[in-house]
Order: sequence, then C-alpha cells, then structure tokens
Amino acid sequence: MIPKEDLLPHFEGVRKRTLIYVAVIPEQVIDWRPDDHKFSFGDIVRHLGSAEVLFYHAMIHNEWKYCGHEPDKGRTMEEATHYLQNCHNTVLLGLHQLEPEHLTRKVKNLLGYEVSAWRIIMAMAEHEIFHRGQLSGIHAGKSY
Repeated sequence: MIPKEDLLPHFEGVRKRTLIYVAVIPEQVIDWRPDDHKFSFGDIVRHLGSAEVLFYHAMIHNEWKYCGHEPDKGRTMEEATHYLQNCHNTVLLGLHQLEPEHLTRKVKNLLGYEVSAWRIIMAMAEHEIFHRGQLSGIHAGKSY
C-alpha cells in the first residue's frame, strides 16, 4: 500500500498540472467538440470534477454513482473550473480524514472486482491524466 502521506501529494500534483491546461482554454471554445459524440472542453472539465466525486463515493460507500457533467455545473470556463475545484476540495478534505486502515479496505471497482481503496485513488489520478491528455491533444491541434 502507498501511504496516504505519499498518495495525496501525488494526487494534488496531478490536479495542479491539469489546471495549467485548463487555464489556457479560450472561453469561446468551451462548447467545441472534435466530433458530435465526443466531450467538449467544458464537458471534460466538468466531468473531471464529477468523476472525482464518483471515485471518492465508491471508496466510501462501495457504490459507483455519477452526477453528470452537464453545462449547469459550469457554463463558462471560470464556472466549470470553479466546479472542478469545489469537487476536488471536498474530496481532498475527505481523503485527508481517512484512517490508514480505510485505505486497505476492499471496494468494488467499475468492473465489479474488489480492490483496495487506495487503488481507487490511483485510478482517479490515472483518469484525470487521461482526460488532461485529451485537453492537450485537442488544444494542440487547434482545429476548432
């Protein structure tokens, strides 16, 4: 198991790097998407916040519950970023309060396999890194 003292700073670093990408997304492209069935820039930012809550909820309640990434969670980049950070602050507060034994507790992942709760935190970071890659790839291509 990775100790909480190592795990949470890593998780924080992932978010700091994501915010660098989010900060350079022009406001006028918040709803732009590379294809009709793909996330927009705004969708990705809102999804990251909602997914973080999803992962945390799974760790605590052993239940996967997604609250969506609709525009009402942030119609502008500033509002979407605020939503992302509010979700993060709430989750981080909860993670800091966890006892070490809670991190080794078994919970079901999305495929139904039992894993240690600390692995859910690692999956949360991997998920964010994946979507950060989408943001950088879309923005680098500037095809909007």
